[in-house]
Amino acid sequence: MIFISFGSIVLSVLFSLWSLFLHWVSIFTAPFQEPEMFWIIIPIWINWFFTEFFIEKHGTTFGNAIGNGVIPILASIDWTRYLYRLFSEGIISFTFGVFIKFLLSILVFAYGVFVIIAGIKIKIIVFYIGRIRWITYVLIMITPIVYNVIKFDFQTFLAIALFFPLYWWVIEIFDRITPEPRVYQEE
Repeated sequence: MIFISFGSIVLSVLFSLWSLFLHWVSIFTAPFQEPEMFWIIIPIWINWFFTEFFIEKHGTTFGNAIGNGVIPILASIDWTRYLYRLFSEGIISFTFGVFIKFLLSILVFAYGVFVIIAGIKIKIIVFYIGRIRWITYVLIMITPIVYNVIKFDFQTFLAIALFFPLYWWVIEIFDRITPEPRVYQEE
């Protein structure tokens, strides 16, 4: 009897993890449900690609982290613009959920400013918080929430937190198997 109970618990956990994984993948595909999101998502992905594989192949620098801090500022301005437009056109009303989205925009704006200031002041923390991989993940995960495609609830939070290491290591593996840019070979 204990074996059956243990087996059903394991299956339940596996199905829950699979469900969370599918929810996490749906966050990446969310722009196809709201094409207006592409105006911010495409520049984020393009910036991530070139920065990740040509500039930060061996980590970030102070100057690069400062530049990376601009991306969250621009994204948060876009989110605020989007929310303000919906609010001013009467499409949404000022609810607690809209307040949270404005708050997320302010927090991401502050994050970008903090990265820039930490880079200017040459704080070691900038090597971690100013890395494009972190910044891109935060922006890609929050944008569908702000654009009302993904609901911000415990399931979404758990999926974002739980599968961040998967995101990190898939990119890390891809980063290691891709050829070195010539600039690194010449150094």
